[in-house]
Amino acid sequence: MTKTRSIKKNLINAISAVFGFFIIIVFTFVDVSVDNWVQEQFELEIQDQAGQFKTITNIQAFADAISSDKDYAYYQIWKNDDVIYRSNSLSDYPNINLLHKKLPLNSYQIVDVTLPNREVGKAFLYSYLAKPKDQKPTPIYLTIYASTTGLDKVTGILDILLVGSFLLSMIIVRVVAKTIVNKGLDPLENLNNQIKVFNEDKQQRQSKTFSFKQSASSYIEVDLIRNELNNFLETNRNMVDNEKRITSDIAHEIKTPIAEIITLTEVHQRFPDDERLAKTFTSDILQISNRMKVIVENLLLLQRTSHSLSIYKVPIESTTLLSTVIHDLNFKYYDIKQRVVLNNTLQQPIIADEFCLKTIITNLLDNALFYSVPSTAINIAINDDTQYVMFTITNQSPVNYSEQEVNKLVQPLFQHDDSRSNNDRYGLGLSIVDNICKINEYELAINQLANGEFQVLVKIPKKNCSE
Repeated sequence: MTKTRSIKKNLINAISAVFGFFIIIVFTFVDVSVDNWVQEQFELEIQDQAGQFKTITNIQAFADAISSDKDYAYYQIWKNDDVIYRSNSLSDYPNINLLHKKLPLNSYQIVDVTLPNREVGKAFLYSYLAKPKDQKPTPIYLTIYASTTGLDKVTGILDILLVGSFLLSMIIVRVVAKTIVNKGLDPLENLNNQIKVFNEDKQQRQSKTFSFKQSASSYIEVDLIRNELNNFLETNRNMVDNEKRITSDIAHEIKTPIAEIITLTEVHQRFPDDERLAKTFTSDILQISNRMKVIVENLLLLQRTSHSLSIYKVPIESTTLLSTVIHDLNFKYYDIKQRVVLNNTLQQPIIADEFCLKTIITNLLDNALFYSVPSTAINIAINDDTQYVMFTITNQSPVNYSEQEVNKLVQPLFQHDDSRSNNDRYGLGLSIVDNICKINEYELAINQLANGEFQVLVKIPKKNCSE
């Protein structure tokens, strides 16, 4: 089962993570900088206090100079390798000597050590040249042990404050992110509520337009969704209306021959001895049945071309195919050979599905012959250019169609004659042609020219012909 995810939560988490990442970098930098700064201040303080010994020229005066100084925990002074002074704090540890290294004169070193009382601290090792009056300069080595417990407490408090500040910052960022996201998603929430109201309002659902109440602010993203919803609803309304119309027209087309069969049968049963009825009864029933068969076959073909149609492309000679179509329609139009005028400039075969191409040409030529002015020429032009192979069928039409009517000609069962007085035409031919063109990615254009001629153009892309 697919886990449902939340856009709102994802946005809040993403914003929190991004800002949290930058905050933790800043706080880490501040923490390291403060710790280093405190450490440096601690070491500078030791250096400054140790530097005071250089001003003492009398070695005996060391004790007097340092005895009042409470800042040092432990210290020890050497003259070469001889201890000349130990701090009072070391009196409790008579067997412990502080770290002693012979450093170059006027240099120092700071190392981590453990104090005699087991506390963690730092050792400051310092060497300098003492110059007592009237005495030979003497190298002096000084070691000071200072506890870092206070320093660790300060840095620990700073770390706790920084961690607390970080957690507080993350809470604030989370709250701000949630507020911003909720505010930003308000238009979508309003849109969703409006859709709910729209779904509950039957009268609005059945209206021709789908519009929401305009808010004070308009958002591009919401307007795009609203427009797509409007287009979707309008398309579905058209489809529903078209299905209703098709259902009604199919019922009408089937109902008429069924009524005729019932009527003929009832009359024949009532007057069984009437030779005039008996003589034509069988042929009339057969004729009506054939009409019903044609209607059903065309409806099945329309349904077949509306969804899936197997396409097998083969080389087709356009002249040969057209001759076959003319031969098949010869039983309906005895003068078809005299009326069809062919202008074929195509030099190579067409790579296409033979059934599809033959069905297209048959329907278009049949319509052109039936709906044209009697005995007028039907012009068929087959040409090509760099991109398309073009079939153009032109006939002289006795009817002037409006642009709206021309657009409706490809709708199933649409007929210009609302009374449907002709029992041989069902308004399915152009619908079938349109479906086949869509499946094969052909372009279909139907137009009535200014001089009254009716023209149908089928453009077959050459990329399809070369597959």
